[in-house]
Amino acid sequence: MGINLVRHLLARGHDVRSYDIAPFSYPEADRISELRGDIRDPELHEAAFDGVDVVVHCAAALPLASPEEIRSTNVDGTRLMLEAARERGIDRFIHISSTAVYGIPDHHPLVEADPMVGIGPYGESKVAAEAVCAEFRDAGMILPVLRPKSFVGPERLGAFELLYDFAADGHNFPVLGSGDNLYQLLDVEDLTQAVLLCAELPADTVSDTFNIGAARFGSLRESF
Repeated sequence: MGINLVRHLLARGHDVRSYDIAPFSYPEADRISELRGDIRDPELHEAAFDGVDVVVHCAAALPLASPEEIRSTNVDGTRLMLEAARERGIDRFIHISSTAVYGIPDHHPLVEADPMVGIGPYGESKVAAEAVCAEFRDAGMILPVLRPKSFVGPERLGAFELLYDFAADGHNFPVLGSGDNLYQLLDVEDLTQAVLLCAELPADTVSDTFNIGAARFGSLRESF
């Protein structure tokens, strides 16, 4: 998501700072301000937030990390970022959550008011991070929370890398069951557009929680 968001913002004339534990090894590196480090390190926050108008918080420890790493990054790290933004007078903070907050749903479609049931350390951390965001929103911060479906697009790896490898090697994709079950994926470009809307639209429109998914989608077999 990070590199696609950077490209989306640069194309629209915005100044961008990347704050990431991983190096920014993309051709756009000379067009942005890069800060490499851990969001849990308060000593970096002065440099991270200097001159910033809007924060897009999408840093997270993923499900394969240890429970301790997931909790300290996704929950404690989110609180540290929110506190740092508030201390510096930054009043718009966009938090990227996940549909993992719904657990294993017993109905569809899901709406934002459905119960949150975190499954496992990652799901639990995402629920807890949203609770932290709610505290700061209630205290006056403009705080959109986005819950994107699984998104795909340029630079996407993770579990999707296995599918790309199958395709590159000329193999079929493994399909569970008939493959006729509907699954709502999301184009990363649509997600970056949603982020920009949350950065630019009026506070009373965006300071809320939004599921983000593709308007048009089909079965897993059709998608593959």
